[in-house]
Amino acid sequence: MAAQAPELLCVGDIDMDLVIRVPHLPGRDEKISGDPVARAPGGMAANVAVGANRLGTPTRLVGAVGDDAMGREALGYLAREGVDLSHVETRAGAATFFCVILLDESGEKALVRAVSDTFLPDPARLRSAAFKGIRHVHMTFTDPVLSRRTVALAQEAGAGLSLDLEAADWIEDPAHMRQLVDAVDLLFTSATSRAAVEARLGPLTAGPGKTIVTTAGAEGAMVEHAAGTARVDGHRVDVVDTLGAGDAFAAAFLHSLLGGAAPADALGFANAAAALSVRAYGAQTGMARPGEVERLDAQLSGEPHHA
Repeated sequence: MAAQAPELLCVGDIDMDLVIRVPHLPGRDEKISGDPVARAPGGMAANVAVGANRLGTPTRLVGAVGDDAMGREALGYLAREGVDLSHVETRAGAATFFCVILLDESGEKALVRAVSDTFLPDPARLRSAAFKGIRHVHMTFTDPVLSRRTVALAQEAGAGLSLDLEAADWIEDPAHMRQLVDAVDLLFTSATSRAAVEARLGPLTAGPGKTIVTTAGAEGAMVEHAAGTARVDGHRVDVVDTLGAGDAFAAAFLHSLLGGAAPADALGFANAAAALSVRAYGAQTGMARPGEVERLDAQLSGEPHHA
């Protein structure tokens, strides 16, 4: 059977994650011993691509890796997941971007990004062909030139556009940040990042053509859109590793939305998918497969709380 044409395009980072279990997250000038538990594929854009594709939304990824062992390993994982890699660049002589992740006994994390030349796709190589037939484009913000190019090509293709905005990726250009936030139809952010962003940009507001999803880990999540606001509580699950839970949430929300769900229903679906994702080491390992989210949602979830 021929592969389905991609409907979702993810633009951003691909990496390998080195996951180390520690008794607690170390403080300043503190040396501790840890237990390496996983060497797993990651990257925010790659995670969303895997999560959505695994749930049944055909997904294309635009990113870059080096021609080293880590790059080959990352692409091998993504290929086995069935993600369209036709617009992923392998750069000769370059090192693949990787992260070192420390996990404490509760599953909470601290990350160090070992950024390389392959951290992000080259904006000059981003072509309209990657956007052909795409219904929605999801991007992670890290570079102003890349984000502007992505927005322009998404708009040219008539695709919806979402952004995962983290305070850690803030640049000292509020005008650009405001322009980018205003350009997207759907904004994903955590409660912590939202507070930091709003301290600099002012309130983030939803309305016609603008939906905002705010995640709060174990406290659940909220979606604001033109028709109102909906909230869901977090699920009580055994936590192994919270790495990639936000990406699993975004992937499931986009999958549900592209399938025709209302924002409040997509919120509940994504909340359950994020809960499932923390069951295994590695950002992509525990991501949900078809049927799993519905079963968990039916077992544990009540109706969304509307405000």
